[in-house]
Amino acid sequence: MKNTLLSIVLFIMSNILFGQDFIDAQPVGGNQQLHYFINQELTYPREMIDQNIEGKVYFIFDIDENGHTSGIRNVQSPDERAFNETIRIFKLIEWAPATLRGFPVKSIKHFEIDFNIKKYNRICKARGYTTIINPYEPVDTSGKVYWYKNLHTAPYPIFADKKMTLAGYIAANLEYPDAAIRQNVSGVVKLSFIVETNGKISNVLTVNSVGAGCNEEAIRMLYLIKWMPGVFDDKAVRTRTSMSISFSLDQGPDGIFNPVVKSSYGG
Repeated sequence: MKNTLLSIVLFIMSNILFGQDFIDAQPVGGNQQLHYFINQELTYPREMIDQNIEGKVYFIFDIDENGHTSGIRNVQSPDERAFNETIRIFKLIEWAPATLRGFPVKSIKHFEIDFNIKKYNRICKARGYTTIINPYEPVDTSGKVYWYKNLHTAPYPIFADKKMTLAGYIAANLEYPDAAIRQNVSGVVKLSFIVETNGKISNVLTVNSVGAGCNEEAIRMLYLIKWMPGVFDDKAVRTRTSMSISFSLDQGPDGIFNPVVKSSYGG
C-alpha cells in the first residue's frame, strides 16, 4: 500500500512540476475512442450481477518511453472477477508515451472501469448484445498482434449482402461532412487499427489526416463495419491492418460540387 500511495503522489507531482512542458501518456486514438472500445468490449461477470456486486476498479501502472506498460498496482476493486475483466481489456490497449519538452519519457498513469449494473444494461442495449460471440473458433489467447500480410487468412469485412463490397458499403453509407463540402476539402484519410479476435475494432490511429470532419466520419464508418478476424495456424488472432477513404468533390455541369468517395483496406 505504501508503494501504491507513493506512486500516486509522484504521478500528481510530476504533472504539477512540469506543467505545460509535460504531456501525459494517452491511449492510441485518444480517450473518446478508449471509452467507446471499453463499452464495446466489457463483459460484466454474470455472477457479480446475480450477487448485485458493483464498484470501480482503479489501478495505476508504469509506461516507458516506448509506450510499453508494466507494474500494475491495484488501488481499489469491488471483486477479483471485476479486476480480472479490467486487466483483460487493459491488455488490449496500446499507449502513446508521455512527453517532456517533446521527448518521450517514463510516466505513471491510472486506468479505471466502473462496474455499475444499470449502466451496463444501458451499454448492452446501445451496442445490441450482452454476450460477445467469437465469429471464428478457436481463438489465440496470447495477445500477440500479427501484421495482416503474415496471416494465413487476413481479416475482412462481413456484410449481410454477400455481393456488397467495402467500397460499395462506404459509398452508400458515408456522410460527406458539410464543413468539408463548404470548404471544398478533399484528401485521403488513412486509419491504422487492430481487428481483435472477436472481430471488434481497437486502437484506431489516424495515420493520414484530413480536416473539416473527414477524420471523424472515416472513423465512424470503420466502427459500422463488422469484421471477420484474421487467422493464423487455424486460430483467430489479433491483426493490425489499415483502411483508407478518399474524400473528393467533383464539380458537375451545373457548377455544384458532388462528393466522390473511394476506399481500400489492408494497405
